[in-house]
Amino acid sequence: MSLTPPFDDAPRRGFGPVRLAEGLRTQGRVVIALMLREMRLRSVHSRLSYLLALLEPILQLTMMMGIFTIIGRRPDFGTSLLLFLGTGILPFFLFTHVSGRTTGAIRASGLVRALALVQPLDIMLARALLETATLLIVAIMLFTFIYATGVKEALPIRPMLAIEGFAATALLAIGVGLINGVIGAFFRLWALIYGVLSRSLIFLSGVFFVPDFMPPPIRYVLSWNPLLHGLEWFRSGFYLTYPTLTLDKGYLIQCAVICLLLGLAAERVFRARLI
Repeated sequence: MSLTPPFDDAPRRGFGPVRLAEGLRTQGRVVIALMLREMRLRSVHSRLSYLLALLEPILQLTMMMGIFTIIGRRPDFGTSLLLFLGTGILPFFLFTHVSGRTTGAIRASGLVRALALVQPLDIMLARALLETATLLIVAIMLFTFIYATGVKEALPIRPMLAIEGFAATALLAIGVGLINGVIGAFFRLWALIYGVLSRSLIFLSGVFFVPDFMPPPIRYVLSWNPLLHGLEWFRSGFYLTYPTLTLDKGYLIQCAVICLLLGLAAERVFRARLI
């Protein structure tokens, strides 16, 4: 007697974890292909501008050093003003570049949106992840540059804290970037508005000061800025005794996850209008 069941379950094999894994692999390949396309487009348009984008934090840091040296500014913590500013400017650039570059991702995608496998989420993720990888290279270049100037402390004394702070800030930036990408697909001026707003955060995120050294009322107001916590987290990896009373890692992670979920939900709700 045959033990073969009277029904065929072959059609069901495509569902469940297997289908989910295949879908994730397909989406991963699409995102990587879009990242490679974005890299080629940038290099074709202007290789010099792409190089300048890599060097922008170093150039801005050099300008700040020149200004602060002229006015006699001392670092708020540690012995090197160059390192103190560098550990502040890098997380700030990470957030503003990743979240800002994603704003016009869908509008700039052109005919790619017509491809069946490409979703608006893939386009935004590709640009956000490419910008994050670019800023990782920038971070290595920046602190190698600072180390080459004779600042031996440019090698993080607690590297895992610096890596965690970078990753948490990147997660926040990607979440905000997804929200920006959806808004930017409907409002052309949003990229300009967000650019102005995000750059103003340089004065509110602890780039030039230590939040714990501020008066308590000011410190409380500043603590609502999640980017400040990412910067504090990253900077604490370079200084063994850096004051972290204001730092709230849980708050930063919560903000990052909420922004990420809101961005994913917005993309899913408006997907038909974004294509």
